[in-house]
Amino acid sequence: MRPTTVNCLRFFKDRLIPEMRKSPQGRRNRLTTKNGNKDFYKGTGSANMGWHTKHGKYIIDYHKVRTYVVPEGLATTKLGPYVSNVLPAVLNEFKGYKYGAYDGKLYIDKYKEYLIYGADESPESRRNESWVERG
Repeated sequence: MRPTTVNCLRFFKDRLIPEMRKSPQGRRNRLTTKNGNKDFYKGTGSANMGWHTKHGKYIIDYHKVRTYVVPEGLATTKLGPYVSNVLPAVLNEFKGYKYGAYDGKLYIDKYKEYLIYGADESPESRRNESWVERG
C-alpha cells in the first residue's frame, strides 16, 4: 500500500518524522545567529532603558533601569575583597610632562627609550636596591 500525502504530513507523538528519530541530525539544536535566516537577530538579552529624541539626545526612563538590592548582613560576612583595602595607591611622577600620563611627549620619549634599550629598562628608570615590590 502506497502512503498518501496526508499520512506523510500527520503529526507524531514526539513531533518528529520517523526518519528524524533515527538520525542524530534530528535533534533540535539551539537557535543561534548562524542557524537563522538573514534577518534573524538574537540580541544580547539587554533591554533599552529609554529612547532617543529627534535632537540626538537620549532620555532615560527610570522605571526601566535595573536596581539591585544589597543582601542583608553583607557587612558582617566573612568574605573579603580580592584586593586589600589598605593597599597604598601607586603614585607615578611625570616630571616635565604637562598632561602627566596623557602627554604625547611621554609616549614619544618612551618609544625612543624602547628603540635604544629594547625591552630592557633604561638606566634612569631601572629599579634600585631600595625598591621593594608590593604584593
